[in-house]
Amino acid sequence: MSVSRLENITKIGVEEMGNLADQLDSSEILRLENLDTDLSPPKSAINYTKQVIGQDDANSYLPFLGLDSLRKSATSLVQEHSSQKYDWKTESVISAGGLSGILNVLLATLEPGDEVLMTDPIYVGLINRVRLAGGIPRFVPLIPTDKGWRLDTDKLKNIDHRKVSAALLMSPSMPTGSVFTKDEWNSLVYFCKRADCWLINDTAMERILYNDSSLLHPASFSGMREKVITVVRHPKNIA
Repeated sequence: MSVSRLENITKIGVEEMGNLADQLDSSEILRLENLDTDLSPPKSAINYTKQVIGQDDANSYLPFLGLDSLRKSATSLVQEHSSQKYDWKTESVISAGGLSGILNVLLATLEPGDEVLMTDPIYVGLINRVRLAGGIPRFVPLIPTDKGWRLDTDKLKNIDHRKVSAALLMSPSMPTGSVFTKDEWNSLVYFCKRADCWLINDTAMERILYNDSSLLHPASFSGMREKVITVVRHPKNIA
């Protein structure tokens, strides 16, 4: 017997690809089914982990909102990318990982039956979290072109914004690698303003830019600072 909120949950399939790779038992295979590589973490990270694992401050439920140093670091990164000022004490909270953070945001912003704007294709784990939170995915296509995957802005115009309570977006996106241009961001921002909805910005891949594309943060667009919730995956300069 299963509960209703699990009816539309889709298998990711990572474990199936992992099992197939294990069966081949080949050192020539680069394991990317779960973004895994054969690269070890930096020695500094390993040494620091060993150092703090026995410290009392590193083994506590407190503070509930997350370590001050981590909140300051995350806030600093968002400020740098968005050119907006944020208060780390009132506008930053730490979760147990990025995807947990996204689910927390969806649970805090959606009512059952609310629609969530997403691109198609998109990482199925994000779709599952929208459904777990009681939301309904509303997809706008990404179109493959000779210049990469591009947002179908015409289809975006035809989506009824009145039913959308949030937009959950990634740039670069999984699994296409699509990086929204300024014009595409303008279209998405305009949609969110008309919908008066949240824009949940998943930054998991924002550092992965292999061409001349520029990193654009949706909160940097006029009137969007109060509408954007940024889920940071990689704070820096943590003391």
